[in-house]
Amino acid sequence: MADATPPVLAVEAVVKEYGDAVKTRALDGVDLRLGPGELTALIGPSGSGKSTLLNIIGLLDRPTSGRVVLGGDDASDLDDRALTTLRARRLGFVFQFHHLLPAFTALENVLLPAWGDRGRPSPAARASAEDMLRAVGLADRMHYRSTDLSGGQQQRVAIA
Repeated sequence: MADATPPVLAVEAVVKEYGDAVKTRALDGVDLRLGPGELTALIGPSGSGKSTLLNIIGLLDRPTSGRVVLGGDDASDLDDRALTTLRARRLGFVFQFHHLLPAFTALENVLLPAWGDRGRPSPAARASAEDMLRAVGLADRMHYRSTDLSGGQQQRVAIA
């Protein structure tokens, strides 16, 4: 019996080619479905398309063909503005080297995506950011600048 829970992410028949005169196929018909709470690892040798797939899943690049459906939203035909909105609402990125702003506190770094057009985050966004920092064990470090945190603490700020 098939699971009735819709996937959080569906990658369907994704192909990615680079080059004009000589085509290089980085991805060839990739299919992937991730359900709520599911954890997976993307592993493979150098040059196997891992970063390409992550860029496509993260809506930072478009496939040559195929579909990416994120939380029920098909990203295939969205313009750049709609992709940016979808990415901001549905995705978070944790980079290997954190990319925290050194002049900002842990809390301010977590609040960056909520700054938006209003010039400052809402009280609800601030409360949510504080909750996320508590959830990753940084309640006592949320007002420390990122340069005053250990590497592991910086990684947890990025996760929050």
